[in-house]
Amino acid sequence: MGSVDLLLTGGALLAAGVAYFIFSRIQPAQSVKKPKLDSLRERDTLSTSLSVLGVKIHPFIVIIAFAGISALNWTLVNFLYPAATTSALIIAMVSFVGLFIFTVDLARVLLVKFEQEFLAFIESIQACLSTGMSLQGAIKFAHEHSEGAIKRESGALLNRLSLSSDVETCLTPLVERYNCETVRLFSHSIITYSESHCDLNDMLKGVCGMMSSRELDRQQLKAKLSGTKYAALFSGILPYALIPLFQYKDPTWFDPLLTHESGSAFLTAAILCQLFGLLWLRLSVRVTA
Repeated sequence: MGSVDLLLTGGALLAAGVAYFIFSRIQPAQSVKKPKLDSLRERDTLSTSLSVLGVKIHPFIVIIAFAGISALNWTLVNFLYPAATTSALIIAMVSFVGLFIFTVDLARVLLVKFEQEFLAFIESIQACLSTGMSLQGAIKFAHEHSEGAIKRESGALLNRLSLSSDVETCLTPLVERYNCETVRLFSHSIITYSESHCDLNDMLKGVCGMMSSRELDRQQLKAKLSGTKYAALFSGILPYALIPLFQYKDPTWFDPLLTHESGSAFLTAAILCQLFGLLWLRLSVRVTA
């Protein structure tokens, strides 16, 4: 590893440290502002994913961390295989994109699971309200019969409702953490009820019906796209699974790609085309309904 690589790595780490220091100084001043609940406000994908995962770090810092890991992989490959500069670049690019995709997909899975459980939580509240129970009593009953993330968030919501008279302020942390349609509709139903004293039971009944229909559509879409997902997974793994088999049948089968002067270029182009195809399929089969 040359001095230039060490200089670039040290510069990247120094820039990440300086950016984190500046942000840590600015963030407390920004957090003084009172958050405002807005059902139409959309954030970028990474910010939403970090909120769902409970990571209280600015997205810019996360991007710098991903870039630092990619640079570390590039440096490590260059150190172990000095001649494989193209492969090191590909590994660095794949690690950066892979970290971003893993973060977004993990948050999406957790958010969908939370939304499904939160719908059952709303149905419990609506059933309690239909018997004449108060709102806080209904939330407390649903909280006692829930578990996991729902129990944690509903408990925090009950504590905020008992300590503050501002319903919007009490619901804002829930929407900021899990910014999905079911949570936003529930929050605005509660806010509308606190301001106009309308029939909350009918509003939550409508929310449950609409979200149940949406969840059914999502399940149907997932069932229709399951074959495409398995085909994408199979096509991504099969080429690498066949390499040991061909090598066993003919040990010299893979040599032209490693020894020929254009072999590395063909191999690099093939890997990049496969990665691009897998990313395109991922966007095509992703269910956002």
